[in-house]
Amino acid sequence: MTRHKRHGAIRIPALLLALFVGSPVGLLAGEDIQFEGNQADIDAILGVFNDWTAARNAGDVDAVASMYHEDMQIMTRNRALLSGRQGARTFYAENYSSGSERELYGKMLELRVFDDVAFVTGLFLVVDEDDGIEDPGYYLNVLRRNDQGRWLIYRDIDTPSPDGLRLKDAD
Repeated sequence: MTRHKRHGAIRIPALLLALFVGSPVGLLAGEDIQFEGNQADIDAILGVFNDWTAARNAGDVDAVASMYHEDMQIMTRNRALLSGRQGARTFYAENYSSGSERELYGKMLELRVFDDVAFVTGLFLVVDEDDGIEDPGYYLNVLRRNDQGRWLIYRDIDTPSPDGLRLKDAD
């Protein structure tokens, strides 16, 4: 059974959360997801990640890049900083373009909204058996609401940790 930690009247439907992680991995038993902020903003941000996951799984690099803020930065280990939507296109074309066998598993730990800025943390595990990749860690995404009211990914940061390997056992 999936449990959710509540803050006030915030409720997140299990189906929406399952779509957010975008992988066969469900919620890890006994772990609560923490939500803070306005329910409408939380729902909108979960929608961004649902669309991001669908586009990434389809290998649609341009659709993924469109969900990033024009001033976005991807900060990942062992490579230079990637900036702007072209940086997002470069990263996703190299790692998740159409035909890629690379799988990304994720589990949200928290989503907190503060006015026009929000952050999401969680675990990830990247697996590409053909290339011998098993890359576990934590992620932090910072989102900003643009002038039109749309939530966009502003910072995408990851760090290695063996904790991400727990996602393998959650299948």
